Amino acid sequence: MDFELIERLYWLFALLVFFELGKKAFFAYFGTEKIVPKKEEMTPFSVVERTSERLVIGATMPVKNAGVQCGVIMDAILRVQLPYEQYDGALVRGKVELAGAPREDDYFEAMVIQKDEQINLVLKLSIEGRKGNTLEEAIAHMPDFRMDFIYQETGRIPAHYSKLILKITGAEIAALAGVALVQEGGRKNG
Repeated sequence: MDFELIERLYWLFALLVFFELGKKAFFAYFGTEKIVPKKEEMTPFSVVERTSERLVIGATMPVKNAGVQCGVIMDAILRVQLPYEQYDGALVRGKVELAGAPREDDYFEAMVIQKDEQINLVLKLSIEGRKGNTLEEAIAHMPDFRMDFIYQETGRIPAHYSKLILKITGAEIAALAGVALVQEGGRKNG
């Protein structure tokens, strides 16, 4: 093999390693943001709104920037993991909004979080009857399910998504709605 080609490849590789290590040293010295959802400090779900067709419950989760630079939450989503294959009697939707700044749409407005600052995000679940079920019938048969709290953060590092898995039980939802939960076979809980 040509010695000049090998030498050029060697220097190209050395240059790439130098730039990668330099980038890591830069961020280690100047620091980055570190957005941390405080799941352990999340409030229990409570009723936000109730009509004859819809129940909206919400919980507040603190989110802190534990890094040394300001960071931005670019997007936040509450994805409900209740597929119709598991239970199709209710339509359950999730959304995230900044506490004190509710929105009519499902858009999450980007939020700057300074270092050591903490903000509160409100996680909301909207529940409606589906397939001819009333709200009470839909909730009476509600199974336990999980939700993915997904957020996109950025700062000195490129934007990236992180995910936190949350769970809620059918019994919690039924208790908030004042509805008796029906077990398999038609027996009511409680």
